Parts: sequence; C-alpha cells; structure tokens
Amino acid sequence: MADYDRSTGAPWSTADLEQLRILAAEGTATSVIAVQLNRSEEAIAHRAAQDGINLSAASHNPYDPDTLNR
Repeated sequence: MADYDRSTGAPWSTADLEQLRILAAEGTATSVIAVQLNRSEEAIAHRAAQDGINLSAASHNPYDPDTLNR
C-alpha cells in the first residue's frame, strides 16, 4: 500500500474537485490524477462516481496504445 500524506477520509476542497473535473475531461489516467491530488485511485474513482464525473476508459489505463498520442 502506498503512503499518502493526507489522512484517510480527508475532505475534498473546491479546488480538488475542480482539478478532478478538468483532469477527467482531459482523459488523464486515474493513477496520474491520484498522484496529482495526493489521494488513492480508489478515492478518485469513488468521488468521480459520487459527483457524476466520467473517468473514461482511457483514463484507467495510461499504457493503452490508442491513447499514447494524446
């Protein structure tokens, strides 16, 4: 399990949510979003689902050959 500076269940700020929306819309990999927001991939997926943010299939696999030219 990776170490995270934030404690589990830390509240999401407005800036965090906005960054999540922007990165998801750009098709950024979930793992990259997790690193940028300093949260787990599970937390990213949960919050995205909770807020109706679409994490495209491309954002789940950064090594997908169809998304390498983004």
